Amino acid sequence: MLTRGTSLLVEYKDTFLTSPDGDFSCGFYEVGRNAFSFSIWFTKTREKTTVWSANPKSPVNGRGSKVLLNHDGNLVLTDVNGTVTWDSKTSSGKGTTVVLLDTGNLVIKNGNGEILWGSFSSPTDTLLPFQPLIKGTRLVSGYNSLYFDNDNVLRLMYDSPDISSIYWPKPFYSVRQSGRIDYNSSRIAVLDAEGCFLSSDGLKENASDWGTVTKRRLTLDYDGNLRIYSLNASSGSWNVTWEAIAKMCNVHGLCGQNGICMYTPSLHCSCPPGYEMADQQNWNKGCRSKFSKSCNGSYKPEDFEFIKLPHTDFYGYDVTYNQSVSLEGCQKTCLEICSCSGFTYKTGPGLCYTKDILFNGYSYPSFPGDNYIKLPKNLGISTSLVSRKFRLTCNRDIPEIVEGSAMDGMEIGLTQFMKVLKQFLESGHVKDTVDHRLQGHFNPEQATAVLEVAIACLEERDSRPTMKDIVRSLLACADQEDHPAYSGCLVSRNKFTVQECLLA
Repeated sequence: MLTRGTSLLVEYKDTFLTSPDGDFSCGFYEVGRNAFSFSIWFTKTREKTTVWSANPKSPVNGRGSKVLLNHDGNLVLTDVNGTVTWDSKTSSGKGTTVVLLDTGNLVIKNGNGEILWGSFSSPTDTLLPFQPLIKGTRLVSGYNSLYFDNDNVLRLMYDSPDISSIYWPKPFYSVRQSGRIDYNSSRIAVLDAEGCFLSSDGLKENASDWGTVTKRRLTLDYDGNLRIYSLNASSGSWNVTWEAIAKMCNVHGLCGQNGICMYTPSLHCSCPPGYEMADQQNWNKGCRSKFSKSCNGSYKPEDFEFIKLPHTDFYGYDVTYNQSVSLEGCQKTCLEICSCSGFTYKTGPGLCYTKDILFNGYSYPSFPGDNYIKLPKNLGISTSLVSRKFRLTCNRDIPEIVEGSAMDGMEIGLTQFMKVLKQFLESGHVKDTVDHRLQGHFNPEQATAVLEVAIACLEERDSRPTMKDIVRSLLACADQEDHPAYSGCLVSRNKFTVQECLLA
């Protein structure tokens, strides 16, 4: 406990406040070389897990910095030169104290025991059980934030200096299609002790270990995903027991501008033809063009061509949208607009989306369209280019049986086996590798996914994906419940079981 006139000094790293039950600590937390934040963390975890920081964007020096409860009752954090980095903006008389509660809430109380300020009212990237997220407060991590929008819906948004977009709930769904409501204006969300995350907009999500007694936290991670973590008390480690976004490529900004997110089979970013990484150490910076994109009087449509990126799209930022148009017509529209960087085309309905900004790119085999990148002809990139790196492997609880021990009754060596599988993939004759007992009732994209994972697992040992990569790959693609292979399947919370589909 701190009383008026007392302080914590950054040099004394073993001096900090603790909650009565010992589960939480508060003091100076090292965030870098000679850089500290005034933070709260879990005491009994394997590694310090911070849940709140007063100054996450303005760390203080490792010498001479301190946090002081001054005689006015204001809790003040100062740097080595005396500069105030943060303060609680409170004022009270005698008896003012700073106390860390068992809930993890750091509070300032006046002489009557009334709470004047609490860390629960100004969260950073984490909510603890019973810590409310309300109108005007938000969780922030990097460029990502969780907040209540002006339509009373809880959302995740990517907001960089260059661009901003909402990515949860799915932006192409209406509020009702997302299972939310926008009539309740109370705007409050809270994680309870049993692992249920509730919001006034109708959101209700349970942790996988819901109902058990353990320490939990809801954290907006730096990768932009929102997750519930449950503590394994015996090991001191955290387990992810719920996450808002199962497919990380749906997190906006993950690969930066012009970048494409994909699984082949592990999650990674890629630059399209004609582009290169802007920063070799940071994919969030995206890709930069290898050519000038200026629009001036010298622009000539005939100087440009298109490279096809199969099953790829860039979300949003459409210059034009046309229906029932041919592929050639879509190309012509983009060529006539200097600022057009490419277009996405969906066959069948003939939908044409021209793009002036290429952002939030993703590649899924299930995506019913292709993107065409607009490039100068003098780059020398062949228009027939179809890069293997734009293939995505996926699976989602469906009955796929791919034979791998023999083909046409002949045992073959491992090397030859891989060669044959690759030939099937490249020729598009995946159906010839699927168990005939399915009688043709299978999804070719899912069968392709199984084969690609199999080939990846048969590579040289150092090149093989980890089991974590494989699992992510198999869960990566969008829901495909409208595929004919699923006809007659029972649907429960958008998931199918093998038994249900086989009995359909």
